[in-house]
Amino acid sequence: MRHQQVLILNITRMGDLVQMVLLLGRLQEEWPGVAIDLVVDSSFAPMASLLPGLRHVLAYDFKHFIDESRVRVKDIVALYQDVAKWANPLLQAGYDRVVNLTFNRRSGYLAGYVGAPDVRGLTTAPDGSLVVKNPWMMYMTDLHCFRRINRFNIVDLFALGGSGAGASVPITLHTSSTDQEWAGHFLRSAGSPKRWIAVQVGASDPMKAWRPELFGKTMALLSQKANVGFVFIGTDKEKLAAREAAVAFRKSQRQAFLCDAVGKTTLPQLIALLSQCGLMVTNDTGPMHLAVGAGIPVVDLSVGHVDFRETGPYGPGHWVIQPDLACAPCGFQMVCSHHACKDLVIPEQVAGLCLHVLGLQAFPPFFTGVRVYESEMDEDHLVRYRLRAGQEEAVSQWYGLFWRKYLFDVFHGQASHVNGPRGISPDDTLVQENYCQLLSLAHALCVQADRIAHLSAATPLPVVQLKEAGERLNVDCRAALRLGQTSLAFRPISALFYRETHNLTSMTLEGMAAEHAQAYRTWNSRLMEVGKRMNLRHAPTRRVSYAGTT
Repeated sequence: MRHQQVLILNITRMGDLVQMVLLLGRLQEEWPGVAIDLVVDSSFAPMASLLPGLRHVLAYDFKHFIDESRVRVKDIVALYQDVAKWANPLLQAGYDRVVNLTFNRRSGYLAGYVGAPDVRGLTTAPDGSLVVKNPWMMYMTDLHCFRRINRFNIVDLFALGGSGAGASVPITLHTSSTDQEWAGHFLRSAGSPKRWIAVQVGASDPMKAWRPELFGKTMALLSQKANVGFVFIGTDKEKLAAREAAVAFRKSQRQAFLCDAVGKTTLPQLIALLSQCGLMVTNDTGPMHLAVGAGIPVVDLSVGHVDFRETGPYGPGHWVIQPDLACAPCGFQMVCSHHACKDLVIPEQVAGLCLHVLGLQAFPPFFTGVRVYESEMDEDHLVRYRLRAGQEEAVSQWYGLFWRKYLFDVFHGQASHVNGPRGISPDDTLVQENYCQLLSLAHALCVQADRIAHLSAATPLPVVQLKEAGERLNVDCRAALRLGQTSLAFRPISALFYRETHNLTSMTLEGMAAEHAQAYRTWNSRLMEVGKRMNLRHAPTRRVSYAGTT
């Protein structure tokens, strides 16, 4: 019997590879015996080889391809022809599903080129334009529009979009006995504390890295209160940051166990090293996800543009410290002038939390300037971060719960076991006013879109009428979208609506107009469902046909 075959494209970040382990398990749950192949950049092939459940790892030097396209070493057509030649065997495999977890133009072209009856994520329409398939993948594409109220971790989004809901599968990475023996010897050569703590001082982006000297002070406080040693991990690029932390550490604590593994390990050795530690203190980095896979608890310092709900440590028993600052987390494209969020994370409080995670003291009774979260699995087998200290903004908390339940219900097609928020939204008065206006606009837009679909099917084609109707529709649509974006009550479905109006796959004018009209009707029905769930009132609207008659 032929088993299903799935091709996954995941080519940009090491952390993303670890974060797709749940998807691999879900695919096996959905299709027992499924054969899964993975396309990665050549630089990540060693990491990909450690993932469970893969048949083939297919590596290509995408970084070199991007560099050559930027400096125009070769004609861009010739470069894409090279990729097509490499990918040609994939066409013969007969994949049942292609899952593209990388949202850039190159991966979209590759997903469309390989093709499959079921393509999820960024791909190409028949005319070559880029579209996003699958509602979870659309949500993930536009996540930046509503980060404040997102409650879905990337691990869960990968699994939901690439397969579906299912059992909770821990992220687990295994290494050989040889690597474990190497790690044990490496640590013993630096001393014999009761516990080792892994410390990741650097990060790929300085914006999301806590200050090195504060890491050092935290380590000093920990070593004063517990028999622990510290092992620095990271790449060669992070040696300077680790050195700065070590200097700050030794200023306060000269006699302690300190092990430097920065730039000295292979990936399997690093995972083995982490598995022999009792805890990892880290910025949001790829090695943080390796620590999760190695089975040790993580204390994640979520600063800069990092949002732990998106990329924080997955699974139960991990901890997150997030600065309580109005601008945190900041936007991905922002250049911060103050980095004040990093100074709100205080070494004494980080050390106190670490001691609690190690089982050496009770949960610290007092935190200032931060929020502290503990990860757990919820009733739908998705990760959830429970607030343990600090305060959340009431409106973000309410809408976070609301959209977590609504989107799972709608996209999954079955009711979530997680409860929604209680009572009315904190901004109910303003939402009520916006809802009446927005629903009226959405209804009118549906009428306009239906009229354009009707005109597109006419013979001969009424070009002038179509042009006028299209221009009017665009103007009114922009006004409706601006209103929809002003409130957390409508922002996610407004972003999805905008995405769906551009996700057109038909090759005919009539077909595209029909798809366009369907996107408006979907948005209108979602608005009505949201209003119903929020107990919003609206004035009854007259049903108007495309011909303008009641």
